[in-house]
Amino acid sequence: MNPTVKSILILAIVMFFAACKTQKDIVEAYPIVIEEDLLDTLVVTAPVFKDEAPNELPVYNASATRHHDLIHTRLDIAFDWEKQHVLGKATLTLKPYFYKTNQLVLDAKVFDIHKITMNGKFLEYDYDFSKLRISLDRVYTRDEEFKIIIDYTAKPNEGPSSGSAAITSDKGLFFINPLNENPNKPQQIWTQGETENSSRWFPTIDKPNERCTQEMFITVENRFKTLSNGKLMSEILNDNGTRTDYWKQDKAHAPYLFMIGVGEYAVVNDKWRDIPLMYYVEPEFKDDAKAIFNHTPEMLDFFSDRLGFPYPWDKYAQIICRDYVSGAMENTGAVVFGEFVQKNSREFIDSNNDDIVAHEMFHHWFGDLVTCESWSNLSLNEGFATYSEYLWREYKYGKDNAERKRLDDLNNYLMSSAQTGKHDLIDFKYDNKEKMFDAHSYNKGGLIVHMLRSHVGDEAFFAGLNKYLTDNAYSDVEAHELRLAFEDVVGEDLNWFFNQWFYNQGHPILAVKYIKDEEAKRVTIEVSQTQDHEENPAIFKFPVETALYFPSGKKTFIKHWADKRNNTYEINIEGDEMPVAVVFDGKHDILSVVNEKRSEEEYVHLFLLSEEYEDKLMAIKKLKGSPSIHRILSNAIESPSKEIRGLVVGYLDAEKDAIKLRHLASNDPSSSVRASALRNLSNLDLAMELIEKDSSFWVISEALSIIKKNDNEKAIYYAEQLAKTYHKPLISKISEIYASTGEAKYLDFFENNINKVGIFGFFNFINQYSKLAKFVEDYDRLLKTVDVLKAVAMDGSNNYFKKYTATNFIKSLKNELKARQNDNELEPYITKMAMAIQEIVSNTTDERLKSSFQEFNQP
Repeated sequence: MNPTVKSILILAIVMFFAACKTQKDIVEAYPIVIEEDLLDTLVVTAPVFKDEAPNELPVYNASATRHHDLIHTRLDIAFDWEKQHVLGKATLTLKPYFYKTNQLVLDAKVFDIHKITMNGKFLEYDYDFSKLRISLDRVYTRDEEFKIIIDYTAKPNEGPSSGSAAITSDKGLFFINPLNENPNKPQQIWTQGETENSSRWFPTIDKPNERCTQEMFITVENRFKTLSNGKLMSEILNDNGTRTDYWKQDKAHAPYLFMIGVGEYAVVNDKWRDIPLMYYVEPEFKDDAKAIFNHTPEMLDFFSDRLGFPYPWDKYAQIICRDYVSGAMENTGAVVFGEFVQKNSREFIDSNNDDIVAHEMFHHWFGDLVTCESWSNLSLNEGFATYSEYLWREYKYGKDNAERKRLDDLNNYLMSSAQTGKHDLIDFKYDNKEKMFDAHSYNKGGLIVHMLRSHVGDEAFFAGLNKYLTDNAYSDVEAHELRLAFEDVVGEDLNWFFNQWFYNQGHPILAVKYIKDEEAKRVTIEVSQTQDHEENPAIFKFPVETALYFPSGKKTFIKHWADKRNNTYEINIEGDEMPVAVVFDGKHDILSVVNEKRSEEEYVHLFLLSEEYEDKLMAIKKLKGSPSIHRILSNAIESPSKEIRGLVVGYLDAEKDAIKLRHLASNDPSSSVRASALRNLSNLDLAMELIEKDSSFWVISEALSIIKKNDNEKAIYYAEQLAKTYHKPLISKISEIYASTGEAKYLDFFENNINKVGIFGFFNFINQYSKLAKFVEDYDRLLKTVDVLKAVAMDGSNNYFKKYTATNFIKSLKNELKARQNDNELEPYITKMAMAIQEIVSNTTDERLKSSFQEFNQP
């Protein structure tokens, strides 16, 4: 054997054994020195290991192992409203997934199990209030189906409960105003299965990689309407004044998508092709239902045609639920929305529900038809649904509108990653599956889908999506299946794309420098990737189209690849003119942060010559406070794009441009531009004119602010007049005006509206309510306020944040009275407030609430 080879071989052996030992073993083996005469310059010494090797594998959240295949679920459901119980019988059809077995394990959280039967015989089982372990009557093979029947009572309001920022409660099924005691809130039942909370109301295999067909028999009082997945097959009146509705879905979907809704709804019917459409709204909004879910038929057309895959389910229903624990949920063919989408038609002057309607609809392809196999792969559901909002805006309202949405998504992702840290998009290392519902899975996922579209081109992008959907319909997937579908379509190995964007974290931070050489007629672009290489990939690889803008109005795009930490690009210019503005990522498709410098003159040219919304936004921001900004304002304010007009209206001079601002405030077709113009001008006379004639709630809200600033008595007058009409969008503004009065008579306004305020406006509302209450010295009247707050905090259907805020309000009132009192004269009131908090805490099952007010726990 060649000695050189021998020495290298010895080195390899030493390193191998050193690596296989613990740190203690390695220390005891020192010193190890190997020398050979033939290689007298080579000395091989065992390495010193400073850190002990890990003793455990890193966290890996695997997809659930499938022991059984759940084929069909039949549920016979009724309700005990007083106890808030579900009275159920589940008939489940299953078979072993591969290996033969005589055991079945189901998810069933906080149930009373009455009996389990199979072929008329009782089965033995073991139950720990979370897992139901059933002994089957014999061993079954993967070719044998079996059917079991479980009689049970589900108690979703009992047992521990928790939640997350995205889904604020995990109870699974919710009774709203169950005893019909609150005249300001309808009586409802609705469900929220995601992530794994369907097993709070029926026994199942509660994992996203499971799927089955379903039948649902729902028995309710005849006054109620019901909704579930699939088609309504029959409605049967029972002798006791109840009715049993039979819903059936023949196409399999995941258990977290099972849904029921019950309430006194107005149901408005519509149709798309041969598919029935149903809009469930509270009766007072019946005439507004089609406006609330505006564009539903057109969206179904658009998405079906764009994907080349028609809407795959048998109906499309949308229902609005009170006190909903999230924004919306894509239950198959039966989408749930929070009450914030329930608007008077007049409110649609200012804003529509298009984003959230598109998002949940697109899930019926990405999420319901093709489902992420694990929560690690959640972005396969949520990233695509988020990107659907861009696609719809681009089609319906134009690219500026879509780009504004893309920038919002980008900024929210960047802010989130800065505050809470970065993680892989497909994240197998999460410590809590609920944390996957974040700006990575949603925003970053959508931005990455946009980059994929940009890289392969529109035709290939939609062909790739069609193949992905067709190949994986009615099944569960991981991200590699998306990659393989696109590779089959475009013929390119896309591991480079997926490895850095799906299976890694972070994003490039680019330092860009532009150098123009007029004499050589050359533009040089120096680009450095400056992201922290310990937290992110040191080098992101991506294609980019650089834009060059010329004085004549000509523009050129040149494609480059970034594949180094530092790249230099030289562009030789043909013709007589040099570019007056250059943008490295000229189409703004790359998910990145770009740091670059330009002169004011370049920003002016960029605004005037580029058609990209982000270029115009950047130019406006950079020119703020500079005289150069006036060179673009007159051009921009006449733009047909409301997005561009909205960018610049705040930069007009209230004195020099008063005539233009008055015209915009009174006549612009966009209510957002009218409101911005009025805010900029801040003219009392115009505000009083527009509060009387403009139908936009946004404009009226701005007018109220201006009036309050100049004439508080007049603001109170207008607030009182507006409170007599439909004023839901103005509740926040009216509450601010009333809070500043310090008058106890306005407490009634807060108490009459507390159940009408959605979660997004609730905190400001409560802040104003608290501000007013602390002025009040009628302590008996304050006890009425405490009773209202206690009812909010003890309403099991309210989410944690409302309960916490209401409880904390009582605590702050108690502390306020404690600070005021002399000689204990207020002690009876303080005691009653403390007792109210104690009652709230003692009766809650929410551990978060108990923890927050633990000093009020009863011993």
